Amino acid sequence: MSTAAQDHPAAPSPGPRAALAFMAVLAELSFVGASMLAWAPLILLQAIFLGPTVATVVGIAFVLGTWWVVQPPAPPAPVLLHREQAPALFAALDALRERLDAPPLHGVALVEELNAAARLSGGFLSLVGGRRTLLLGVPLLRLLGPQEALAVIAHELGHFSRHHGRLGHWIYIVRAKWDVYLDSDPAHDSGIDRLRRWIASAFLPRFIRLSMQRSRACEFEADALAARACDATSLVQSLARLELADALMRDGLRTRLHELQAASIHPPAAFWDLVADSLRDEPAARQAAALEAGSRRPARRNDSHPPLAERADALGEPVAPPSWTDAPCAGESLLGPLWRETFDGANARWSEQIAPAWRLRHLHLAALRAGPDPANTAIDPRQYTLQRLQADDEIAASEQSLAALRQHAQSQPDDAPAQYALGLALLARERPEGIEQVRVAIRLDRRFAVAGYGAILSQLELHGSEAELSEFTRRRALAAEKLESLDTGLWQHLLKEELAAPPPWARALLLEAIAEDRALDACWVLRTERSNDAGQRFTLNIFVARVCHDLMAADEVDEDLLAARYGSYLRTLFPHNELARVLLRFDTEVFHPPLLERFARLPGCEIRRPTRPINVDVVRIDSL
Repeated sequence: MSTAAQDHPAAPSPGPRAALAFMAVLAELSFVGASMLAWAPLILLQAIFLGPTVATVVGIAFVLGTWWVVQPPAPPAPVLLHREQAPALFAALDALRERLDAPPLHGVALVEELNAAARLSGGFLSLVGGRRTLLLGVPLLRLLGPQEALAVIAHELGHFSRHHGRLGHWIYIVRAKWDVYLDSDPAHDSGIDRLRRWIASAFLPRFIRLSMQRSRACEFEADALAARACDATSLVQSLARLELADALMRDGLRTRLHELQAASIHPPAAFWDLVADSLRDEPAARQAAALEAGSRRPARRNDSHPPLAERADALGEPVAPPSWTDAPCAGESLLGPLWRETFDGANARWSEQIAPAWRLRHLHLAALRAGPDPANTAIDPRQYTLQRLQADDEIAASEQSLAALRQHAQSQPDDAPAQYALGLALLARERPEGIEQVRVAIRLDRRFAVAGYGAILSQLELHGSEAELSEFTRRRALAAEKLESLDTGLWQHLLKEELAAPPPWARALLLEAIAEDRALDACWVLRTERSNDAGQRFTLNIFVARVCHDLMAADEVDEDLLAARYGSYLRTLFPHNELARVLLRFDTEVFHPPLLERFARLPGCEIRRPTRPINVDVVRIDSL
């Protein structure tokens, strides 16, 4: 154990903590005060007609009621472990809590994230009481050894020991409230909303800076506590493993998944084993380079955790590639017989979630590899060359495949899709010249703006400055605003404007992709042209879905998940300068009869024929 790890950890500086608490109180009072403005006339009338005492009581009731109403919704409660399910884990927790003088936990839960967290939730108005829950990621327990996992757990318990969660929880609540108004659209704001927006823009940036400073100080303190309760080496090794896993999932694993996608219509059955095996097989030189790159990553205003290098320096430990062995993982040691069931369940749910998009991508790759034969109805001959080059680069990720894309782009300097494809390939390799390449495509075709700026921001989040992040976030928001009018009256547009069926190749792929989608009762895919308020004309690819409410519940999927799935189908098949829209109707809702008649008159737009009666035993309202 290093000397630094043996020292008693210092508390975060009281100055920033006091300033932060003062700002949080001021922010809460300002928010409630602004929310109360709407009730001011009513309270004033109470004072005039019923006297100041009644008005005061009513005012206090309204303040407390308003404060209660404006609290952000609590995250869903996780399923908690019982002590008898994992006696080894709870015994280790008891020992660590005693060493750290940490308060009792209200629960321990397993989650399917590569992370661990000390969550404080609930409590009266987020100020009094609350439940302390330790969240342990199943993937985390797969990648870490027993001692490393205990060090991570000790770190999380350290947050509870030093009561970091109370102010941290309050900071989260305050930011969640005010962020809504900082990002709101002034054109749709009421007078009270404009006041909130002005307050948010005045204080929130400084509040965020102070809160992140405190969060980072708390991380250093929790690290020191964990090093004292366990050992600094195990903690730094666990952080290094997580840094490497993050780097792998951004780069090498993506290429590996593309290879598997091309080879099989089914996703890996044991994804997290694939991650662990890929990390184990990664050459030591590449691991060292990834750790070095992580240490050079610039700090962000919203970063609540210090960089790995700073945390290791504070503990007096070097950062080095960890050793990867076949020894039992932390999950096996801490969960015992429960581990296999838990781990298999996490793998199965990952596979189930990714399977629909995986299936379509496999079919698309197979069609590209089959070539532009006229008999191949599952490929667009006009886009074949570019899409084949993109697919080859995704799978090979070699300098040769990149050179082929570059040559194609240089041979067609005015072709925006070719320039955009080259830009994405460069960004996937985290090369800064990819930013300018994507901007070239945007200048050639402004319809690439939202997707292009989003791709640029993914790169800048890793390597860009705060100024660059702010600039391209603004650019993306402005581009997105110009698309808002396209969604207004979209159902009516389908009823009245010119529509086209998808090309045969897209229809063939979609038909195979949805073959195993139980919740989808019927669907239609349409293409149409629409102009936004700025006069830009866009091609909209629209997936109209009728979904079975009872089967959604049985398959544990919701409306948002299905909308994301069907939208991903369209984005996979069509270029990024075209837009994807998903319109859902439940089988318990009315489907506008004139619209159904219009779909019936458009051959090729029906991908799946309804299997259940439409507009039976529902209230008919001929309105969109």
